[in-house]
Amino acid sequence: MSLRILFLLFFSISSLAQTSLLSIPNDLKTRSKLPSDAFAVVDETRKTFAIFLDDDKTLNGYLYSEDLKPIGKFASKGLPSIYTEIIGQTIKNGQIRLFLKNLNNRNFGSVLFDFEREATIETEFGFKLNDEVYLQSHSYKDKFYILTVTKRSSILNIYTFDHDGKFGKKIFDFSDKNFGDRDNKPTRLDKLLTEFSRALKTETSVVKIVETNPNSIAITSNVCKVYDRGNKFILTIDEGILYTYLFEFTVPELTGALKTVQKKQLPNDGNPTMNNSYLLEGNIFQITANSNKMLFTVKNLETEEVLKQIELSKDGEITFKNSPIIQEGTAMGSGERRELDETSQFLRKISTEDIGVSVIPVKEGYRITIGGNKTINVNTHGAFAGQYTIGGTVGSSGYSTTYFNPAFTAFNSYQYNKSTRIECLFNDDFEHIEGIIPQNAFDKIRIFTLRNPNGVAENVFKMNEYFIYGRYNSKEDDYQLFKFSD
Repeated sequence: MSLRILFLLFFSISSLAQTSLLSIPNDLKTRSKLPSDAFAVVDETRKTFAIFLDDDKTLNGYLYSEDLKPIGKFASKGLPSIYTEIIGQTIKNGQIRLFLKNLNNRNFGSVLFDFEREATIETEFGFKLNDEVYLQSHSYKDKFYILTVTKRSSILNIYTFDHDGKFGKKIFDFSDKNFGDRDNKPTRLDKLLTEFSRALKTETSVVKIVETNPNSIAITSNVCKVYDRGNKFILTIDEGILYTYLFEFTVPELTGALKTVQKKQLPNDGNPTMNNSYLLEGNIFQITANSNKMLFTVKNLETEEVLKQIELSKDGEITFKNSPIIQEGTAMGSGERRELDETSQFLRKISTEDIGVSVIPVKEGYRITIGGNKTINVNTHGAFAGQYTIGGTVGSSGYSTTYFNPAFTAFNSYQYNKSTRIECLFNDDFEHIEGIIPQNAFDKIRIFTLRNPNGVAENVFKMNEYFIYGRYNSKEDDYQLFKFSD
């Protein structure tokens, strides 16, 4: 039976575990035009959440309690036009402050939303990143952080913003540390973080990872990642050939430490070698491959004890996979999907792509995806129209929420990518087990959007232990939220 027939069968009998959660009347709009964008902010302390609908004229906020009771709503004049991206938020006493940056990553500002007073306050911060490169951001409760690297150096900088708008800067100097590039030549930290990507000839982006999201290879194949762990965030770099570099920062104390984890090496047979890693809880999953061999290793991050190691050669059989070798290229929501037969094909493909591994905890243990990804720069139409490309362009409303909402970014990449991969199941001891790959929440949302295409102002966000998918319903002129669980 072909993979496409299996997918259609799966599509028809699948239990979506989907619940209609809430309908929000679109009653603050000032014009007849449909909302062009939507995003959510969840206040885990007060157990509330806000939905913002943008109609290109006003930005309309709706605040709800955890039990779905309306608390407040008001229409604001929108976000300042000089900024192009929302990069984070602080939350305090029911107020939400959104932090913004402009297209060249040098200017920063914020907008405070006060639902009690039904007012907004704009702030422009009095500094520019002239000799620094913006890397990523981190939000935790009533503080917001910006991570940068100083040009021509091995210095990382963290800007801390309080909810009241005050900010300060702390410098972490790693100039006394040795860093190696993909040729194992000494290099600076800024070179590792801002090297031109192999595929796109652009500066390497630092992606944000939330480990509770079902992250696809399109996300995890990036060589520079920031893992969002609440009171900690970890910057990992896999641009070098010998080590994974991990910079762990603890907030709000703002302490930093560097750890290096050695990578298993393949024999030097003259073939280009690709490598990457993924963190989950206390373990690091590392992969190294060329067209002849692959090494997959699981280590305890603290002790570096090897918990699992798999070696694969091009003439061997992939005995640990629970799926065919899938080659999938999607553009505009649909595309070719086929199966490869030979291990040699799999290794040849992933060794010429951006290699990666993704790990998702499941009831049986772990769902592990191993493969490679090629970025598709497409301007999508239909589903998620005008929202993103894999590279993270500006949305239709004039600003982007690409890094503000890692769940939506992860889901969007889940749909729009070109990858070669295998899906595997392992138990808690990392022993391979037989069985069908279980659905996750993103699988179920994807099926729902296929059954209900052409959604407007779509969004996906995490609240409590489930994911929420939102879309505008033109027939009822409301914004509908649906709840999905694994």
